[in-house]
Amino acid sequence: MGAGTDTQFSSSKGAVRELEPAAPPSASAEPTADARSAEFRAVEGGAEMQSGTALLTEAYAAIWLLAFGLVLLGMRKLRRLEQRLDNLSDEIARARAEQAKKG
Repeated sequence: MGAGTDTQFSSSKGAVRELEPAAPPSASAEPTADARSAEFRAVEGGAEMQSGTALLTEAYAAIWLLAFGLVLLGMRKLRRLEQRLDNLSDEIARARAEQAKKG
């Protein structure tokens, strides 16, 4: 048995054979999941293509629409709150007037 090799005993045949060391993975072997996650691979022949400028413009438009919607929603709630505050102020004024008549 040569140096640097392992031996394996086969019980069914009663023979001993030498195991050769495993060869290092070749460059053409599929990389591990960790290597793939950090590796850039360009997609070839993709059917759907959009420019980065168009995607950026769409993203900005969506954000502005969302911001505009939130501002409108806030204005609407503020208007309802102001109406409610005005109604409460009127009721307080009426209650004070009635109390002044009684007292």
